[in-house]
Amino acid sequence: MIMSVRNLLNVVITSVLIAFSTQALSATEVVPLNYRTSADLLPVAKSFLGTEGSVSAYGNQLIVNAESRKIEELRSLIAQLDTAPKRLLISVDTSENAARNSSGSRVIEYGTASREGGVQQVQTSEGTPALIQIGQSVPLTSSSTDSYGYSQSNTEYRNVTQGFYVTASVTGDTVHLSISTNHDRMSQERADAIKVQSTDSQVSGRLGEWITLASNSDQSVADQRGLAQRYSTQGREDMVLRVKVETLE
Repeated sequence: MIMSVRNLLNVVITSVLIAFSTQALSATEVVPLNYRTSADLLPVAKSFLGTEGSVSAYGNQLIVNAESRKIEELRSLIAQLDTAPKRLLISVDTSENAARNSSGSRVIEYGTASREGGVQQVQTSEGTPALIQIGQSVPLTSSSTDSYGYSQSNTEYRNVTQGFYVTASVTGDTVHLSISTNHDRMSQERADAIKVQSTDSQVSGRLGEWITLASNSDQSVADQRGLAQRYSTQGREDMVLRVKVETLE
């Protein structure tokens, strides 16, 4: 009985000593962030520490509790990730001219911040959405009957817009694009109505090279891995939409 009590005491004492020893080896340090937000890097820090420590966000800094060695390793990792976002030049290539629809009515195509040759350009920072807007002014014809019973028709131009936000991130020579689009299209049921459709997609390509986003309005091809993707522009059937991303010094 006495031996059992002694053995129990030894176990308790050993456990307490181990706990104190572990606490003595642990440290709590603040890791400030310069460019990335704590929301961006907190998941990475938690995954890196695993069961070897804990980390929480306070403002734009991380509060880390772990062994000093582990904290230094985390600091090294954060230093590689917490870099200034790259300045990017996004070019969009699309046809911009006057055309005629199937009924012979004139369709005016336009683009925001257009350049010669149908190329639009916008500067942005890596991770910051950039708005690109293209579209058409299409004729909408409505009919009515006046008080004398005569039929009258009226034609007015309405803007059918294809706008999308592009958010780009760069890894080596590869650019990853997150695209949120808004497509307006003419209704097939009513000549005086416009349908609106929104989609989100991911696509990747080589930095400095053209990436085809859309061609042939009724075709859509999606790669679940996000390596290549096309989606409907709901515009002219011969319309091709391409995006190129370049870094700015």
